[in-house]
Amino acid sequence: MDLGPLNICEEMTILHGGFLLAEQLFHPKALAELTKSDWEHVGRPIVEALREISSAAAHSQPFAWKKKALIIIWAKVLQPHPVTPSDTETRWQEDLFFSVGNMIPTINHTILFELLKSLEASGLFIQLLMALPTTICHAELERFLEHVTVDTSSEDVAFFLDVWWEMMKTTPRRCLQPCIWTNWPR
Repeated sequence: MDLGPLNICEEMTILHGGFLLAEQLFHPKALAELTKSDWEHVGRPIVEALREISSAAAHSQPFAWKKKALIIIWAKVLQPHPVTPSDTETRWQEDLFFSVGNMIPTINHTILFELLKSLEASGLFIQLLMALPTTICHAELERFLEHVTVDTSSEDVAFFLDVWWEMMKTTPRRCLQPCIWTNWPR
Protein backbone atom coordinates (compact mmCIF):
# COMPACT_ATOMS: atom_id res chain seq x y z
CA MET A 1 0.00 0.00 0.00
CA ASP A 2 1.68 3.21 -1.16
CA LEU A 3 1.01 5.95 1.36
CA GLY A 4 2.94 8.72 -0.30
CA PRO A 5 4.95 11.07 1.88
CA LEU A 6 4.07 11.23 5.56
CA ASN A 7 5.64 14.60 6.21
CA ILE A 8 4.60 16.74 9.11
CA CYS A 9 2.51 19.32 7.34
CA GLU A 10 -0.61 21.40 7.68
CA GLU A 11 -2.88 18.35 7.76
CA MET A 12 -0.89 16.71 10.55
CA THR A 13 -0.92 19.96 12.49
CA ILE A 14 -4.73 20.07 12.26
CA LEU A 15 -4.97 16.45 13.40
CA HIS A 16 -2.54 17.15 16.24
CA GLY A 17 -4.71 20.09 17.30
CA GLY A 18 -7.81 17.88 17.35
CA PHE A 19 -6.11 15.42 19.67
CA LEU A 20 -4.79 18.22 21.91
CA LEU A 21 -8.31 19.63 22.27
CA ALA A 22 -9.71 16.17 23.03
CA GLU A 23 -6.96 15.64 25.58
CA GLN A 24 -7.87 18.94 27.27
CA LEU A 25 -11.55 17.98 27.39
CA PHE A 26 -10.70 14.64 29.02
CA HIS A 27 -8.17 16.06 31.49
CA PRO A 28 -7.13 14.86 34.11
CA LYS A 29 -7.59 11.41 32.55
CA ALA A 30 -5.44 10.22 29.66
CA LEU A 31 -7.06 9.51 26.28
CA ALA A 32 -5.83 5.91 26.61
CA GLU A 33 -8.52 5.50 29.32
CA LEU A 34 -11.39 6.72 27.14
CA THR A 35 -14.55 4.61 27.08
CA LYS A 36 -17.46 4.58 24.65
CA SER A 37 -19.55 6.74 26.95
CA ASP A 38 -16.80 9.40 27.00
CA TRP A 39 -16.58 9.63 23.20
CA GLU A 40 -19.60 11.90 22.75
CA HIS A 41 -17.98 14.54 24.97
CA VAL A 42 -14.36 14.10 23.89
CA GLY A 43 -14.41 12.89 20.27
CA ARG A 44 -15.80 15.97 18.56
CA PRO A 45 -12.47 17.85 18.08
CA ILE A 46 -10.87 14.77 16.52
CA VAL A 47 -13.78 14.19 14.14
CA GLU A 48 -13.87 17.88 13.22
CA ALA A 49 -10.11 17.87 12.57
CA LEU A 50 -10.44 14.92 10.19
CA ARG A 51 -13.40 16.50 8.42
CA GLU A 52 -11.43 19.74 8.03
CA ILE A 53 -8.46 17.84 6.62
CA SER A 54 -10.71 15.94 4.20
CA SER A 55 -12.51 19.06 2.98
CA ALA A 56 -9.33 21.14 2.64
CA ALA A 57 -7.59 18.38 0.70
CA ALA A 58 -10.68 17.61 -1.40
CA HIS A 59 -9.49 19.56 -4.43
CA SER A 60 -6.35 17.44 -4.82
CA GLN A 61 -6.73 14.28 -2.68
CA PRO A 62 -10.35 13.80 -1.64
CA PHE A 63 -9.91 10.53 0.25
CA ALA A 64 -6.14 10.28 0.71
CA TRP A 65 -5.71 12.35 3.85
CA LYS A 66 -8.53 10.71 5.75
CA LYS A 67 -6.93 7.38 4.90
CA LYS A 68 -3.44 8.56 5.91
CA ALA A 69 -4.73 9.98 9.18
CA LEU A 70 -6.56 6.75 10.06
CA ILE A 71 -3.44 4.73 9.23
CA ILE A 72 -1.39 6.93 11.54
CA ILE A 73 -4.00 6.66 14.31
CA TRP A 74 -4.22 2.87 13.94
CA ALA A 75 -0.42 2.58 13.98
CA LYS A 76 -0.42 4.62 17.19
CA VAL A 77 -3.02 2.31 18.76
CA LEU A 78 -0.93 -0.74 17.85
CA GLN A 79 2.26 0.61 19.45
CA PRO A 80 3.38 -1.32 22.52
CA HIS A 81 3.06 0.56 25.81
CA PRO A 82 4.82 1.70 27.85
CA VAL A 83 7.59 2.78 25.48
CA THR A 84 11.07 2.26 26.87
CA PRO A 85 14.12 4.35 25.90
CA SER A 86 15.50 1.40 23.91
CA ASP A 87 12.18 1.15 22.01
CA THR A 88 12.44 4.83 21.14
CA GLU A 89 16.02 4.40 19.97
CA THR A 90 14.98 1.61 17.61
CA ARG A 91 11.69 3.18 16.49
CA TRP A 92 13.08 6.53 15.35
CA GLN A 93 15.37 4.67 12.97
CA GLU A 94 12.98 1.97 11.73
CA ASP A 95 9.39 3.17 12.18
CA LEU A 96 7.83 5.01 9.25
CA PHE A 97 5.26 6.53 11.60
CA PHE A 98 7.68 7.66 14.33
CA SER A 99 7.53 11.42 13.84
CA VAL A 100 3.83 11.72 13.04
CA GLY A 101 2.84 9.11 15.62
CA ASN A 102 4.56 11.05 18.36
CA MET A 103 2.34 14.04 17.61
CA ILE A 104 -0.65 12.03 18.86
CA PRO A 105 -1.04 11.21 22.56
CA THR A 106 -1.31 7.60 23.69
CA ILE A 107 -4.76 6.38 22.67
CA ASN A 108 -6.79 3.18 22.74
CA HIS A 109 -8.94 1.13 20.38
CA THR A 110 -12.09 2.89 21.59
CA ILE A 111 -10.91 6.11 19.97
CA LEU A 112 -10.10 4.31 16.71
CA PHE A 113 -13.42 2.45 16.51
CA GLU A 114 -15.55 5.43 17.58
CA LEU A 115 -13.73 7.64 15.08
CA LEU A 116 -14.35 5.15 12.27
CA LYS A 117 -18.02 4.98 13.28
CA SER A 118 -18.33 8.79 13.48
CA LEU A 119 -16.80 9.16 10.02
CA GLU A 120 -18.99 6.35 8.63
CA ALA A 121 -15.79 4.78 7.34
CA SER A 122 -16.70 1.09 7.30
CA GLY A 123 -15.22 0.60 3.81
CA LEU A 124 -11.97 2.26 4.79
CA PHE A 125 -11.90 0.22 8.01
CA ILE A 126 -12.07 -3.03 6.03
CA GLN A 127 -9.54 -1.80 3.46
CA LEU A 128 -7.04 -0.98 6.20
CA LEU A 129 -7.86 -4.17 8.10
CA MET A 130 -7.07 -6.24 5.00
CA ALA A 131 -3.64 -4.60 4.76
CA LEU A 132 -2.66 -5.98 8.16
CA PRO A 133 -0.92 -9.33 8.65
CA THR A 134 -3.43 -12.14 9.30
CA THR A 135 -2.71 -12.52 13.03
CA ILE A 136 -3.09 -8.78 13.64
CA CYS A 137 -6.21 -8.73 11.44
CA HIS A 138 -7.77 -11.43 13.62
CA ALA A 139 -6.85 -9.60 16.82
CA GLU A 140 -8.25 -6.31 15.53
CA LEU A 141 -11.51 -7.97 14.45
CA GLU A 142 -11.84 -9.52 17.91
CA ARG A 143 -11.25 -6.12 19.51
CA PHE A 144 -13.86 -4.58 17.21
CA LEU A 145 -16.42 -7.26 18.16
CA GLU A 146 -15.67 -6.72 21.86
CA HIS A 147 -16.06 -2.97 21.38
CA VAL A 148 -19.42 -3.30 19.62
CA THR A 149 -20.84 -5.62 22.30
CA VAL A 150 -20.12 -3.23 25.21
CA ASP A 151 -22.88 -0.67 25.85
CA THR A 152 -24.29 -1.37 22.39
CA SER A 153 -26.25 1.46 20.79
CA SER A 154 -28.28 1.56 17.59
CA GLU A 155 -25.34 3.43 15.98
CA ASP A 156 -23.04 0.55 16.99
CA VAL A 157 -25.39 -1.96 15.37
CA ALA A 158 -25.64 0.13 12.19
CA PHE A 159 -21.86 0.49 12.01
CA PHE A 160 -21.35 -3.23 12.67
CA LEU A 161 -23.76 -4.08 9.85
CA ASP A 162 -21.97 -1.64 7.51
CA VAL A 163 -18.63 -3.24 8.41
CA TRP A 164 -20.11 -6.71 7.95
CA TRP A 165 -21.43 -5.75 4.50
CA GLU A 166 -18.04 -4.34 3.50
CA MET A 167 -16.35 -7.55 4.70
CA MET A 168 -18.67 -9.67 2.62
CA LYS A 169 -17.91 -7.58 -0.49
CA THR A 170 -14.17 -7.73 0.11
CA THR A 171 -11.85 -10.32 -1.37
CA PRO A 172 -9.74 -12.08 -0.32
CA ARG A 173 -11.49 -13.14 2.83
CA ARG A 174 -8.28 -14.58 4.28
CA CYS A 175 -8.67 -12.62 7.47
CA LEU A 176 -12.34 -13.18 8.10
CA GLN A 177 -13.11 -16.89 8.08
CA PRO A 178 -11.53 -18.15 11.31
CA CYS A 179 -12.41 -15.13 13.38
CA ILE A 180 -15.94 -13.91 12.92
CA TRP A 181 -18.11 -16.86 13.86
CA THR A 182 -15.88 -18.49 16.44
CA ASN A 183 -15.47 -15.36 18.57
CA TRP A 184 -18.91 -13.78 18.36
CA PRO A 185 -20.44 -13.63 21.87
CA ARG A 186 -23.39 -15.97 22.29
